Amino acid sequence: MKPRLTRDTIHSIARHSNWREEGIAAGLRKSQVYAGPRDWIKFIRLFLLGLGGSFLVSGIVFFFAYNWADMHKFVKLGLIELLILAVTLAAVFSKRSNTVKKVLLTAGTMLVGVLFAVFGQIYQTGANAYDFFLGWTICVVLWVLVARFQPLWFIFLALLNTTFVLYTQQVVTHWSFAIVLDSMFILNATAVIMWEVLATKGRAGIQHHWFPRIVGLAAITVITISMIYTLFAGIRQDFGLAYLLGVAMYGAGIAYGLRVRDIFYLTALPFSGIAVVTAILVRLGENIPELMLLLATLFVVGSITLLIQYLGKLNRQWHGR
Repeated sequence: MKPRLTRDTIHSIARHSNWREEGIAAGLRKSQVYAGPRDWIKFIRLFLLGLGGSFLVSGIVFFFAYNWADMHKFVKLGLIELLILAVTLAAVFSKRSNTVKKVLLTAGTMLVGVLFAVFGQIYQTGANAYDFFLGWTICVVLWVLVARFQPLWFIFLALLNTTFVLYTQQVVTHWSFAIVLDSMFILNATAVIMWEVLATKGRAGIQHHWFPRIVGLAAITVITISMIYTLFAGIRQDFGLAYLLGVAMYGAGIAYGLRVRDIFYLTALPFSGIAVVTAILVRLGENIPELMLLLATLFVVGSITLLIQYLGKLNRQWHGR
């Protein structure tokens, strides 16, 4: 069977030849790089499967909410535990596809949260909110590691971030806002780095890149806010940690984006830098706000224009168009 050309191979050929745009488009279609009817059917099936799993969990939640007063506490807990057991056994022993099994594990993960919520509501444990999310996170670690499913990883990381934020609000209340943001950046940036390493080694079943990009954007956002906040609130908020992390992020992220030819990092990181430099200009011009606001506006317009031009040129060099 003749191997199909990949997108990168076609773009590489186009850069070093006089292959016309019409021929490139035909080659992409012939190599099935562009989505065809079968791809759209597969996407619709997966979308409906995920939507069905979401409706299943939502229906269970609303069932308990509507019949709460008329149900005995053992019935409440027993039904949820039975559902978790049934979903888990179906995910393990079912002859369905791996995607179906992973969706079932994701539904089971959500049901674990429902179980903890019902247990806390019945017995009024008096635990802090972070205890609830911490227990939920610990109980689904094994499923997350086994499934290697991007939506499940995303839910797990959302639980980690929620647990951490609630912990800082209820236990370590003396932490500054900047320290909290710096810690969240470290958490999310570590997740992105781990995912990229696993993807490089082929140990993460990645078909799309939405997970590292969403988490990466979250990490870039929190460290950008931390740098701007520290700029106005004072360096003693985190003793310059945000700026050290920011410099490391800019250097490593841009270098990695150039090496793997990923336009995402080369777009998000410069926009973060533009925001920080704009904040610095505004901070320096507090005594002459009108003039500095004008300079900041000109800087934003000019820097974004140059960045778009550079990215467009870079994209044409990489992809031959």
